[in-house]
Amino acid sequence: MQNKITQSKNAIILKDLSIVFNKKQKNEFTLLDNLNYGFEKGKIHYIAGKSGSGKTVLISHFNGLNKTQLGSIAVFDELIKIKFGKIMNVKKIRQKIGMVFQFAEYQLFKSTIEKDIIFGPMNFKVKKDEAIKRAKKYLKLVGLDESFLPRNPFGLSGGQKRRVAIAGILAIEPEILIFDEPTAGLDPNGEREMLEIFKKLKAMGKTIIVVTHSMNHALEIADNVVVIGDKKILKSGNTYEIFQDEQLVMNENLSTPLIFKTIKELIAKDKKYNELLKIQPRTVEELVKGINLIKYGNKA
Repeated sequence: MQNKITQSKNAIILKDLSIVFNKKQKNEFTLLDNLNYGFEKGKIHYIAGKSGSGKTVLISHFNGLNKTQLGSIAVFDELIKIKFGKIMNVKKIRQKIGMVFQFAEYQLFKSTIEKDIIFGPMNFKVKKDEAIKRAKKYLKLVGLDESFLPRNPFGLSGGQKRRVAIAGILAIEPEILIFDEPTAGLDPNGEREMLEIFKKLKAMGKTIIVVTHSMNHALEIADNVVVIGDKKILKSGNTYEIFQDEQLVMNENLSTPLIFKTIKELIAKDKKYNELLKIQPRTVEELVKGINLIKYGNKA
């Protein structure tokens, strides 16, 4: 199932996109073949699939880290343009798309947090005073106060470093944020903080694309899940649509969210809990509320 591709509703459009390594050589290898898909604006999209399926390589093409070979990618109304092996509009594209790599804290390299955060916007010709205002604003958004600005980023905890790195990307004010395994290595509190950041960004109208193995998080906050495998997009839809496809889940080795797993166990005991698949609870609290509604009706 693929999104109908219309520019008006999509932030990124893939058209006939193929990713081929060692093209026209004996060891030519096609990683992804003829993708046609639209990532809708203002939504949180999760990209899932087995290791080696091409998830990270795909997103690296969205902002020109890798060059498109076959087919095209459009970011809003801007095609990624390649001429003589170079991306002609790479700076314009990267101003629209912020990429947060796995272990984003490795992106930090300045002597103070303020210098690290203002580096990105100033590279896009934002004046220093405005860049500092943005540093304060986005540091607050990721849950850190202004007292952190003069501090050396290398003295922070892993979770704090990651938040500073994200603040630096946000200070560029891209319209699309792409995260590669953003909760990797974080403790449960750090994971929760990351999800809250995603929610805030969505409320600001940003489009979020997340590559992850953690489908528990996808169930809680994703508007859409895209499953990649066998060189193509196998299926897209909300988390419940994905995980009711038992063959897909098994074939692609997707980790079933705990809430969905609990629902399946309840259904196995009593078919009346099939109603939960219509309610589609995203959190434990919503699951408990749904169970009580089924058991006790409006008296719960």
